[in-house]
Amino acid sequence: MNPDSVQITLGDVQAAGAAIRKVIADSDGPLPPKFLVEFLLQEWRRYLALTHHRHGPASAEWTAAVDTTLHLILSVVPTRSAATRSKLMQSLPKLVADLKAGCAMAATPAGVRDSFLAGLREIHLALIEAPGNGKDTPEPDLSDTITMDVRDPRYRLLLDKLDGADGVEHIEL
Repeated sequence: MNPDSVQITLGDVQAAGAAIRKVIADSDGPLPPKFLVEFLLQEWRRYLALTHHRHGPASAEWTAAVDTTLHLILSVVPTRSAATRSKLMQSLPKLVADLKAGCAMAATPAGVRDSFLAGLREIHLALIEAPGNGKDTPEPDLSDTITMDVRDPRYRLLLDKLDGADGVEHIEL
């Protein structure tokens, strides 16, 4: 079914935006990298809105979509131990498959999807790579990740985007 033929309501978009904000708040880590937040607010929010519209908020499909969103956010939180890295590595094939399925449902252009997955892969590889310096925690390049510091203007900009996630300016329906 083509997503353009579905009449998504403002309520669907608001539910999708609320789910994204809640998942980020529940992740208890730094805000995700900017490219991930932008993907969430554009492509992934379209998928969530479609899922909410088609199946409803009490459906297994909606629960699975929100769970995938949480898994995505948690997958970029720096890992602390070898066991956590191993668990992350084992969970990535399902996450990528779920992301591809969501992108297909939302009619995400292949180039946008592939670019996002390439950036995500770089972060995942850095997180699961065993540290070579004897430390328990690897040193991934998360320079685009924003710590939750209200003095950081990047943090405020991302929060403003997330606060505005109920509107339709970030999503093309």
